[in-house]
Amino acid sequence: MMQIDPSLAGQPQSLSAAYLASVLPEVLQHYGLDQAAVLAQAGIDPALLQRSDALLPLLDALRLFLVVLERTGDAGLGFEIGRRVRPRSYQVLGYAVLSSATLGEAVERLLRFEKLAGNVGRTEMRREGDSVCLHWHCPLAGAPQRFITEAAITGWVTLGQQLVDVQVAPQRVCFRHEAPQDQDRYRDAYGCPVVFAADFDGVEFDSALMALPLTNADPGLSGLMEREASALLADYDIGTNLVNAVRSQLYRMLADGEPGIEGVAQRMGLAVRTLQARLRRQGVSFQEVLDGLRRSLAEIYLRDARLSLTEIALLLGFAEQSSFTRAFRRWRGMSPAAFRQQT
Repeated sequence: MMQIDPSLAGQPQSLSAAYLASVLPEVLQHYGLDQAAVLAQAGIDPALLQRSDALLPLLDALRLFLVVLERTGDAGLGFEIGRRVRPRSYQVLGYAVLSSATLGEAVERLLRFEKLAGNVGRTEMRREGDSVCLHWHCPLAGAPQRFITEAAITGWVTLGQQLVDVQVAPQRVCFRHEAPQDQDRYRDAYGCPVVFAADFDGVEFDSALMALPLTNADPGLSGLMEREASALLADYDIGTNLVNAVRSQLYRMLADGEPGIEGVAQRMGLAVRTLQARLRRQGVSFQEVLDGLRRSLAEIYLRDARLSLTEIALLLGFAEQSSFTRAFRRWRGMSPAAFRQQT
């Protein structure tokens, strides 16, 4: 079963809420799960998924899918997520890809603007003879790496199959992790050989496919989407991803006690008023960001039986266990001990 490393809170990786809103209903329907119940168990506010411009910290996204994994036991959850990808899953990036003239232009845009859909990894394109290889680089390790990698690569193939009129298939799909028990669904979905325990994660396909025209190519819309995606990418770090950047700094400061906005602003090279104003534009306050991080970490720490409640309180920057208990009751409506017994 997937274990979540709390140190991910110190990294700025995130996933687009629009991506989750697009794929989650179909994924949960596939497994026969109720979305409201899953979100409640994961502590995810359903309203967040209605915000097309919002990003979900990777730590919280993994907590969400950990709930699904625990309920289904399907190690191929990442694959199933990738199979539900649609152009709208990627919002502006998706429409920029969709309006491209050729598959090659679509791939180039996917590489250039992929951060807009989720800052969870990096794609690299390599030309090798008559083939093109898309290599996926994921900074995670273990089960989360497998999960994210299968979702990303399967999403590429699924999207590519929707962009052109003719039936296309890669030459091969490669994963560095070991093969699952059920390999048939992978081969059936990709329409090509699947190599596990490979030396890279990615897709290899005939370079001639890059010249294929896209079904919905629209030169006028293409230029508009290009400009929109470029503007969003320029604003990404100082705007869109600001909350995750603040959470990253807070995580590094929690062990020293209750962190204040002054210390975070100083670490980020911003004036306090500037940071406050930028957070307001994102619809949150500094205290809400701090509480959200503490809640996420608390629910991960409580799964570790080696940690006492006092140790968890200190890891979260609380001066004493009673303060942690009061905060947790406010977040979850139950004590940390009761929550631990349920997990």
